Order: sequence, then structure tokens, then C-alpha cells
Amino acid sequence: MKQITMLLPLLLFLYGCGDDPAGPNASLGSMNISINHAFADKEFVLGTTFQLANGESISCSMIRYYLSNIKLERADGSMHVIPQDSSYKLIDMSVPSTLKCSFSDIPAGTYTAVHIVVGVDSLRSTMGLDKRTGVLDIGAAAQDMYWSWNQGYIHFKFEGTYASGSATGGIRYHVGGFGGYSTQTINCIRSVRINLASKPCIISSNQSTTLHLAADVNKIFTGKEAISVATNNSVMFAPYATTIADNYATMFSHLVKD
Repeated sequence: MKQITMLLPLLLFLYGCGDDPAGPNASLGSMNISINHAFADKEFVLGTTFQLANGESISCSMIRYYLSNIKLERADGSMHVIPQDSSYKLIDMSVPSTLKCSFSDIPAGTYTAVHIVVGVDSLRSTMGLDKRTGVLDIGAAAQDMYWSWNQGYIHFKFEGTYASGSATGGIRYHVGGFGGYSTQTINCIRSVRINLASKPCIISSNQSTTLHLAADVNKIFTGKEAISVATNNSVMFAPYATTIADNYATMFSHLVKD
């Protein structure tokens, strides 16, 4: 454990360095990421009932999830890494201000993809509390997104109700697990690459650019593997959580606006 502790600062430093070729004298701009939630081709609204392809219906009262470790990719494959301390965002559908994230000091250029981690990475999850502030503060913003008994963050939380035929009930998906610290556990951290090639994100010097992303809530239930909510209406720290994680990793895409 002592060796792991000694390596943490070095690993964080190396991650922050990335492979950005822009150099210290690059012209800088800023970027906003705006997230628009939908349900297939419909606008997604908390409390609204939506139909799944299998005939079940769902209504959502809560969606919260972490996005982190954001990187911008150029056409040549090189990356600009958002400083990790600035990249942790807690998205909450009931708090509109969280659906827009701002980042500064981005080298001017054309970016054709964005990389995002859904969840809180294992390295940060094992750091001291002084390295887990803001939306990661387990005594404040993260108090409902952290399992003290498991020493880990809840990456994704969905709560609501469902109906299947004459059966009704509640939905509770609290998905976490970062692979374990001293013993192996489930890992529900998911890395997502969002292709922007159809309309690249152009950062200009001293200008602010907005990148619009879509999050399709329907994909939670149909993304990689179609699931029955009636059969799996409560999923927490269990192997099936990885299925939910695989699904919600498919929900993000580039929302192209004129």
C-alpha cells in the first residue's frame, strides 16, 4: 500500500502532462459543453412517462452522474487534456446549471473528438479527502453520490417508477465500483469517445465556443443490451451494474446545431 501511495502523485502528474503538442505559447480560447437530454426522438423531462421498446414504461424522478477526465482530440490524434482537477463535473437533471460545463485555456485549433469518462476514476477515488473537493466532497456535494461502506463513488444514479402490464414498482439504479483498491471488485467506470468529425469543434483565440452533446436516456435500457426493468428494477453494487454501465456509456453523442 505504501508503494501505491508514493506512486499516486507521479501518476497524476503524468496524466496531467498528456501529449499536447500546442506548447506554452499557444493562443488560447474557452469552451462550454452543453448537455441536452432526450428520450430517443423526444425531449426528456423528469416525471414524464416514456415507453420502452419491450412495452414497459418508465418515469424518472432523478438522474445524476459524474463526467470526468475530459480530453479533446485533434485530427492527427494528438490530445489536449483538460486539467484533471478542473474536469470533474456532477450532472444533475434537476439542476439546470449543471448541464453546462465551462473550460478555459484551451489551445486554439480544430478538435474532431472529445473523450469523457463517465464516473470517477480509480486514482482519484483512492486519494485523500484534500484531493477530493468540490463535486467530489463526500461531506457536501457528493454526500449522496458516495458509498462510505465501500469507499467509492456512485458514478451514475437513476431513480423513478415503471409499469409492466399490471405490475408497477420503483426503479433504483445506483451504479458504482472502480475495480477495488486492495481486492478486486466490479468496475463501472466507462470511457467514451464522441466523434465530432461531422462538425468539428473549433477553438479560436480569446473566443468562447459551445460544444453541444446529446444524452439519450433511452439508451440506459436499450444501449448495448436491452433490459427488462420489471426483472431488474433495483441494481446497486452487483455484477448486473456493469450491464447498466455498458448501456449508459452509449447514451452520449454529438448534437449538431446550425
